[in-house]
Amino acid sequence: MTLSEKFASARSAAAVGPVQEHGVLRFQGRDARSYLHRMGTQHLARLAPGESGYSAFLDAKGHLQGEGVVLARQADLLVLVERSEAEPLLAHLRRYVVADDVTSTDLSRELRVLPVLGPRGVARARALARQESVASTPRRGPEAVEVVATPARAGALRETLLAEGAAELSEAELEALRIEEGLARFGVDMDRGRLPMEAGLTAHAVHFDKGCYIGQEVVLRATMRGHLQKGLVQLEVPAGAGPGTRLHDGGEEVGWLTSAGETTRGRLALGYLRRAYWKVGTRLATPAGEAVVTKVVVHEPG
Repeated sequence: MTLSEKFASARSAAAVGPVQEHGVLRFQGRDARSYLHRMGTQHLARLAPGESGYSAFLDAKGHLQGEGVVLARQADLLVLVERSEAEPLLAHLRRYVVADDVTSTDLSRELRVLPVLGPRGVARARALARQESVASTPRRGPEAVEVVATPARAGALRETLLAEGAAELSEAELEALRIEEGLARFGVDMDRGRLPMEAGLTAHAVHFDKGCYIGQEVVLRATMRGHLQKGLVQLEVPAGAGPGTRLHDGGEEVGWLTSAGETTRGRLALGYLRRAYWKVGTRLATPAGEAVVTKVVVHEPG
């Protein structure tokens, strides 16, 4: 099966990735839901059991401390994050527990995540995962869910989906799909010094009508008043251009690449550019050749 066929299956039928080591944080207690709601940028208080929401978690200066999918369950909530995010984010969140009835646990070593994509894949995953937790996610690009299960159970679900005809995606192919969709990844395209708006998280992670949260003032100011000076874009790049490659205009450095991969549209990359270059078709120089902006990911005010 070609990469184009695999991506087509991920978007319109069924595809499944490898069983992944993921960060899985569990929050329990009478105040767990309201506490996470106050901490995150998403409206989490209204989630019913079985529903999920994508949220960022910030410090007082609006910088990302982590981001992930929050899944509400009957007795607790799970926060699914990048594996490298789990411990630092948990430490950050625990600092703000004062009188709240909240206990938190890192289940990352015990559980795994199985990404399932495509409308048919999502439907089958929900039907098959009767004893597992299933969270909808916007961070794969196409319609997708993350199935949270033990390593053995996640592996068994994956084999069943593959036997039923789901396209098999490798880690590298999931990355290529993410880049083709123009989605930032924590630890790759964004870190703890980044504002969520710069990384293009506004559409999926920020709810502008919810109550207060840490970093809210910075988010509103930068989003509504246009204070951002750099932001994420997608570019078509030459062979040899990859993470860390600098982007120049007339000899002046104006940005850099954070991730790159071979996609169905050629070699694409994500990277940060100064505000003046946020325009599709902008041509820039790299040591390996010319790069062209193909999509503006960063939120543009107004």
